[in-house]
Amino acid sequence: MMSLMADLFTAPLRLQPQLTERVWGGRRLAPQAPSPIGEAWVVYEHNVVQDGPHAGRSLAELSAAAPRELLGDRAVGTRFPLLIKLLDCAEWLSVQVHPDDAQARALAGEGQLGKTEAWHLLEAAPGAELIAGVRPGTAPETLREAILAGRVMDHAERHSVQAGDTVLVPAGTLHALGPGLLLYEVQQTSDLTYRVYDWDRPASAGRALHLHESAKVVTAARAIPRPTPPGRPGEVQELARCAYFVLERLTGGPQPLSLETCGESFHALTLTAGEARLTVGADTVRLGTLETVVIPAAAGTYTLAGDFQALRSRLP
Repeated sequence: MMSLMADLFTAPLRLQPQLTERVWGGRRLAPQAPSPIGEAWVVYEHNVVQDGPHAGRSLAELSAAAPRELLGDRAVGTRFPLLIKLLDCAEWLSVQVHPDDAQARALAGEGQLGKTEAWHLLEAAPGAELIAGVRPGTAPETLREAILAGRVMDHAERHSVQAGDTVLVPAGTLHALGPGLLLYEVQQTSDLTYRVYDWDRPASAGRALHLHESAKVVTAARAIPRPTPPGRPGEVQELARCAYFVLERLTGGPQPLSLETCGESFHALTLTAGEARLTVGADTVRLGTLETVVIPAAAGTYTLAGDFQALRSRLP
């Protein structure tokens, strides 16, 4: 029975992304959309498989039915554990903070998860900035008092950034993305967000702030953007690692890149430049820029061929 189930989880899963309008969104993710799109949720537990034997079923359904085959031996439970987004930022996002798992349960109820996330910047306009953490020397109590008094920007740390930078943002870290950024974000499967400051813009009228919750979960941590050296053909570069995920960049070249799930974790692949041919067993699919697939843990060995760069997220 196990072998039969594993045989059903060898082909890559191409998912229908969920596009989300945001007041700060841009036009790069969906140029024909009537309103600016800020986020494309490309790997999400409620995304539906587009084709193949699992067409029409969501990741949540599949992970509940076959957690070992889809998620892998490193997964805990049957819920799909990661949420992956592409973000197009035309304006500043709200300054915000996320709780950790214990805080999420205490503040939002049993079953809630915190959020640790990582960003990899795909495009950055000249002069682009983001907020990650607080200025050196800021005491935790000073930060909490500033949040409650509406003065958080006195302590937020701005960073100048460029394409190729990666930022790991642990739960509790103050953060915000600035205009001119197109990026990839991987995070725990949670959208629990506490807004601290929303720039006093008219378009944000009615969007609640969560000052008391933010003051309870914020830390005085810093999060430093890290540049990524150019990848060599065939190289796998680790960009970020934490208890919840590993984020890597893959670079194609003259020879196909051979990779392996080992049954330990699914691999979520997003092509960020070029084109690639993905072969898993007897199945070959072509991937274009910003296309995403999920390779089940039971798939085993797969190859990527072509002149490309891709991001891969998996369980640690």
